[in-house]
Amino acid sequence: MKMLMDLFLCAALGAVSVQAGAGDAVPQPDLKNALAAAPLVEPEQLGVVAKNIQCSSQRSFVPNPDGKTYDVLQWYYGEYEGPTWLYVIDLGAGESKKLRFPDNRQISMAGRAFGLDGKLYMATPYYYYGARHEAARLGIPTGMELHVYDPASNELENRGVIVPGLSGERRPLTRGPDGKLYGAGSYLKQGKVGLYSYDPATRKVREYGAVGPAHKGGVWTDWGLRVDETHIYTLSGFTPYYLVAVDIKTGADKVLLETQPGGTMRLRGGPSVEVAETRGAPLKKYWLNAGAAIPKTNDTRPWTRTEHPRPPRPPEPEMHWGEMIPDAEGRARLWYRPPRSDAAGAQAEPHEWKSIELQRVESYPLRVKLLAALPDGRIFCRAEGHHGGSLYDPRTGSVTASGVCGVEAYACLSHAGKVYWTGYSGGMTYVYDPSRPWNLRKSVPPGCKAVKRDSPESNPRHLASFDEDCRVSQMLSAVVGADNKLYMCGWGVRAYKGGAFCWIDLTTEEKGGLWRPFIGYRTYWLAAALDRRFIVVSTAATEDGLNNWQRPPDAKLFVYDTQAGKFVREIVPVTGSLKTGPILEVRPGRLLGIADDPDNKGGGILYALDIRSGKILFRKTLPYPPPVVTSHLNVQCGYELGPDGHIWTFLGRGGWAPETPDTLVRIGPDTGHVEPVCRLKQLGNFIFVGNDMYLAGTKQLRRMRGVAGTANER
Repeated sequence: MKMLMDLFLCAALGAVSVQAGAGDAVPQPDLKNALAAAPLVEPEQLGVVAKNIQCSSQRSFVPNPDGKTYDVLQWYYGEYEGPTWLYVIDLGAGESKKLRFPDNRQISMAGRAFGLDGKLYMATPYYYYGARHEAARLGIPTGMELHVYDPASNELENRGVIVPGLSGERRPLTRGPDGKLYGAGSYLKQGKVGLYSYDPATRKVREYGAVGPAHKGGVWTDWGLRVDETHIYTLSGFTPYYLVAVDIKTGADKVLLETQPGGTMRLRGGPSVEVAETRGAPLKKYWLNAGAAIPKTNDTRPWTRTEHPRPPRPPEPEMHWGEMIPDAEGRARLWYRPPRSDAAGAQAEPHEWKSIELQRVESYPLRVKLLAALPDGRIFCRAEGHHGGSLYDPRTGSVTASGVCGVEAYACLSHAGKVYWTGYSGGMTYVYDPSRPWNLRKSVPPGCKAVKRDSPESNPRHLASFDEDCRVSQMLSAVVGADNKLYMCGWGVRAYKGGAFCWIDLTTEEKGGLWRPFIGYRTYWLAAALDRRFIVVSTAATEDGLNNWQRPPDAKLFVYDTQAGKFVREIVPVTGSLKTGPILEVRPGRLLGIADDPDNKGGGILYALDIRSGKILFRKTLPYPPPVVTSHLNVQCGYELGPDGHIWTFLGRGGWAPETPDTLVRIGPDTGHVEPVCRLKQLGNFIFVGNDMYLAGTKQLRRMRGVAGTANER
């Protein structure tokens, strides 16, 4: 064993692409038909294990017509597409009003601006989350939609799509010196930023259309949008960033500044802009005026500023948001008191707190996304979205609710009695101790401080984020190595297409990571081998702005040695395949993976790998690969080693074809024989507790009793 390991470590570094060795894979020419013929099974429904409502922090203060008090607009939503509720909290009247917002819009992140009429204008796309299907059915356009809140009536008005075809995850809105509203979004097909203006007095829209250069890797305008008397200034990014100025009168656009791939820009007040030309470069600052970028040497504008009319805005009250997350009875509470200083700036003693109770804040069942088995037999159920989850006890069927976390998890595992998860955004990673109460984001009244996510008292506790160090926005996979480090991999989502390999030492909690080796490779799956000494990183070949948008010809496996602290081998399991797929150790040093078939679109290739030699032991064509997540938009499904020593996964079209349900299969570790078990209408991640399979993927936790034992008997 030691000789084999020494030979492995002494092997020449570099990519290894080997032909199939003497393997014993079993051909199955009729496998596609066998998959389709598997019985359709409905797993046992164990009930809803996670319910919640998202309390948006994107609140708005809208001055009341009395010129003294405010309305607070608080959004609650179950999922991005709805159901969404607006609570109008009138601090002057001391009461609240509940309004239903239409589905298939994500309003909590809308661009916002006040008109000179005192109304709040909100722009958000009617484009995502089922909107296109609904619009086609109704015969209406999709695009940037405008919603207007009137504090005089406490009503919200939908003025419909004002710019057809314009969408974008960021949709800034601002008021110009001329009193018109100026907004931005994205034209996704063109890869360009789009601009428009809206006149609240006449309700007329001017479309400036797509502006600036096209982006090959996807376009995103920044939240910042600046307007002076002659020009609109918008950012166009991410890779690279451009600062684009558009002449208000003529509509002509020009690029004022540009970064290299990996550089950043941020619009600031003044108006001004901060620019880092490359990743980590020092900031350069510029004033923006009359369509030009002027190097900034001090904080004095090099032009005379003209004051323009603004809607009146009294001093804002002091607020306490600590009880806005509703309790189990659907009650939340907003605390407020008058400001300590008046409009003239005179200071006063603090007033007593007042509160307004919000009632009937509904919680909604959440889709179970990830599962982790605990040593005491309980199962941690991680919910979809930026929520927490729950603990399910299979012995009693009881559910213990947790709370809100704030990170959307894509990887979750149990280790040493604790649960670790990581995901989006920033690759945020948390640890949860199920033996202690969940206290993160729990409600607290005025005078009490909520626990901070990084403090030792927090449960769950934030361990690290990796966006700044490793350009990771979304982690996708995690394993624990023999060195007691939590290893993770992910990618940059919008800013970067390449991946990263990161870690946290669970003893010292020091973090680290590498991203440069993965500029052309999206890292999306990890597997541990040989008593967890080696970590195998599975990738998808991808374009990246730092690689001049050149995609490598093959996806690779990267092998990391936890003892040496470095990558010791690269392996191309299938020449020409753009995804090496999920992979797991089935015997000491023997791994099974399923890559995409480069010669058969939609097909897969099962391969066996000897981690000691780097040799591919066999390859075998499959009609489908597993629909394992490689980005935040794809379906997630399990690829697990069962108690019978077989790989269990789904083969099919990943839920995209409901008329042909995916088939649960088990794959023999030695011969690669694929045995169809059953078809399921809704797939998902899963774990085994004994011979029982527990499945995520729906709003009810599901179970298939004894499935591993029954399959083994066959």
